[in-house]
Amino acid sequence: MSASMVLDFERTRTKFLNVIENGVKSGNIQECVTKIQEEDGGEGEKKLVTDQSLRDVIRKLVDSDAPCETFKLVIGCAVEGAIKDICTTTVPFLMLADMFDMLTLEKSEGVFSIVEDNVSVWKSASFYDAGKNFLLRMCNDLIRRLSKSQNTVFCGRIQLFLSRLFPLSERSALNLMSQFNSENVTVFNMQASESKFIIPSEVKVEKMEIEEGEMEEPPSTFPIDYNLYRRFWSLQEYFRKPTQCYDKVSWKTFSLHADEVLKAFDSCKLDDLKSQRKKLDKTKQMDTQTFFAKYLTSEKLLDLQLSDSNFRRYVLVQFLILFQYLNAQVKFKSASHVLTDEQSAWVKTATEKVTNLIKETPPDGEKFAESVEHILEREENWNNWKNEGCVSYVREKLTDDKEPVEKTRVRAKRKRVGDDLMTSAGKINMGSSELTRLWNINTDNMDACKADTRVFLPHLEEYFAEAIEQADPEAQIEDTYKLVNKDSYQWRSLRLLARRSPHFFTQLNPPGIPLNKYLDIMVNKIAQDMPSNSGEGEMDGEGEEDEKNELDEEEPEEKIPRRHQITDSSKTINTVKDDAPLTDVVTKENIAKIAGLIGDNWKILGKELRMQEEDLAYFESEGETAPLNMLTVWKENETRDSKLDVIKSALIKIGQSSIVDSVFISS
Repeated sequence: MSASMVLDFERTRTKFLNVIENGVKSGNIQECVTKIQEEDGGEGEKKLVTDQSLRDVIRKLVDSDAPCETFKLVIGCAVEGAIKDICTTTVPFLMLADMFDMLTLEKSEGVFSIVEDNVSVWKSASFYDAGKNFLLRMCNDLIRRLSKSQNTVFCGRIQLFLSRLFPLSERSALNLMSQFNSENVTVFNMQASESKFIIPSEVKVEKMEIEEGEMEEPPSTFPIDYNLYRRFWSLQEYFRKPTQCYDKVSWKTFSLHADEVLKAFDSCKLDDLKSQRKKLDKTKQMDTQTFFAKYLTSEKLLDLQLSDSNFRRYVLVQFLILFQYLNAQVKFKSASHVLTDEQSAWVKTATEKVTNLIKETPPDGEKFAESVEHILEREENWNNWKNEGCVSYVREKLTDDKEPVEKTRVRAKRKRVGDDLMTSAGKINMGSSELTRLWNINTDNMDACKADTRVFLPHLEEYFAEAIEQADPEAQIEDTYKLVNKDSYQWRSLRLLARRSPHFFTQLNPPGIPLNKYLDIMVNKIAQDMPSNSGEGEMDGEGEEDEKNELDEEEPEEKIPRRHQITDSSKTINTVKDDAPLTDVVTKENIAKIAGLIGDNWKILGKELRMQEEDLAYFESEGETAPLNMLTVWKENETRDSKLDVIKSALIKIGQSSIVDSVFISS
């Protein structure tokens, strides 16, 4: 940078410095910003000079010990300048950091209201991304300078500000790794001193003169010795680092010391009047309760500490926090950090005991116990939230016009399983040539299942060929060796008949016939239906053929069903062949006439004919041909002997006797 440029920078800085100081004195920030905007020069150069001028003003105000309102005006001027783009966005945060670095703690506590009052400004889109890290660093530096026991209020204000500034899902303030404050060590006397631990009842105390109006303090009821003192304060090591309790040796020590301390608490109940110190008014005492951030571990104070209700509550709440951690599902716990059944039972019993002691501790023990329980429940919810990866509680807003379009587009672009395996030829690559060939024989699995090559059912003639030969009396096969008497053959035969034979669902007479006898009947029926039986008449002789011809001449074929005798080892059974014409037959002409006359009553007729509801719904979708299709399907599936009587009876029952007269009587 040349000397002339340095000179110009100094002149401009001095000018801007005077403008800002005058604006702060007059309290008119807008006029100050306007004057800087009207100055000549490049935008980058003006920003550089303005930034330095604002920081110089803050330094002068700190040196002159200016009041809080003056600091507020300067910070407001920097914020307004950043909005009007006459200075960089980070300048207000740099000015705050400089200010708190130079001010004393007492002065910083008063000036911190500037940071608190402008939370909405810091969270705005213009400042949040640029300044959140500056604010976090500034607050952490302040907390390091403060004492946790003496500056508790100021520390609390800083923490509240950070919680208002950052969202709930901000991870910078979370203990994600579940680490413990190992630096918080409680130091106590590790060596016993006999002169200091004597039962209080044996101590000879010289009574002091009591002035008028004062009350004598009653002697302590706690028998204090070194063992109780050591066990009591050694528990703080486990409260500081709960993972020690998962070690067997440490667990024994902890459970032993905890039982001893809880027993001491339970043996000496606190009096409500004593806990509130009878010398002070009850209302005044409730308003001026003191809470300690650090324990005093002097052996001389243990007797008084155990008699203090607040101190007792501190210790009991620590027990509950520890017990909750031991049973909690923490993401970063190791596999060995698990309690045994015996330890879990002890924790459950100890938790109940501690809760009862809190309820018995005055004042308002029941109310305090409810508050602690509520806080622990909230802590469990926070722990689950951290285990799930700190999911944001804020849902992103989507515009109405974009939401359905985006969802549809995402679903349309979603890849199917196996798309990555597709080859350029449209085939699926299975890793080897043979597997790829077999897989791609048919791309549609359902069509492949329906292919003729997938039909593995044998034909009836092929399957029952051997059984038909065995049924012939001339074969002279004993019943023991016949296939129809084997269980496995019977089971397979029934499955095949149910799929392929029209005789399977015919009504048997008599019912309950043995399975082997039933298969004998079915085998003979199949044998009669086989085409090879067409020449049977020639083999049987001319007599039977002549007799058959005579019967055919005497009566029409429709009225004489052909009957066949099936020879069995015990009896002869007469059966009617299915393709023989029946005496009462519903013809296609009858079906067509009924369909034309039935009209809208066809569904009622279908229900009377025992048609299924889903079938009727299907026929209804076919439109005008529904009645004809329904009756045609009924005629094909009807298995009762007299189909004609069935349909006549159904028409009469639904009040369509006129159709019966016109279709059947007239014909």
